[in-house]
Amino acid sequence: MSESVSNPFLALIRERNLLDDMQIEEVKEEHLRGAKPVEQVLADFGLIDIATQLQIKADYLSTEVVDVNARDLPAEVLKCVPATTARMYKCLPVALYGSTVQIALADPLNPAIVDELGFVIGRDIQLVVADPEQIERAVLKYYGEETGNVSDMLKELGEDENIAREVSAVVATDNIAELADLANDVPIIRFVNLVLFQAIQDRAS
Repeated sequence: MSESVSNPFLALIRERNLLDDMQIEEVKEEHLRGAKPVEQVLADFGLIDIATQLQIKADYLSTEVVDVNARDLPAEVLKCVPATTARMYKCLPVALYGSTVQIALADPLNPAIVDELGFVIGRDIQLVVADPEQIERAVLKYYGEETGNVSDMLKELGEDENIAREVSAVVATDNIAELADLANDVPIIRFVNLVLFQAIQDRAS
């Protein structure tokens, strides 16, 4: 039972001795067998309810739990995160403080997503924790259902023509350093993410 726990939340639970190794192993097996989220398995098994899980994550991240259902989000806040980005990262902006946007993320324990999201939207992020199901319903409520293809997504962001011009100009120079810089540019990262996201959606449909 000493094998590593790959799921970050289960690893956190083990680190804090909230469950024993046998219970964690049972949760892992059920998660893999039924493809349910670990959080749902924990709740179904009566081990840790959803509210307690959210608080555990919030305490670990030194942030707060927010009730998305209790908030009426204004357009000024929602426009901080484009619809395609909200769907892709399963996130919801819930408040705006100057240049900092407070965002509820379905997977708040994934630091890579947090860093990338902040880079993509071009703002500082203050992370908060919320029920993933509430986030999913709120994204659908405020942003609507997904429609269109990659081209439509890029037009929504207003960057498709700019990306094409910039890529063509840099490629023409054959400058490796400039190509490397371009690969790290926000619009390019967003473009690649959108293409991957669309490919995943196409396979699922």
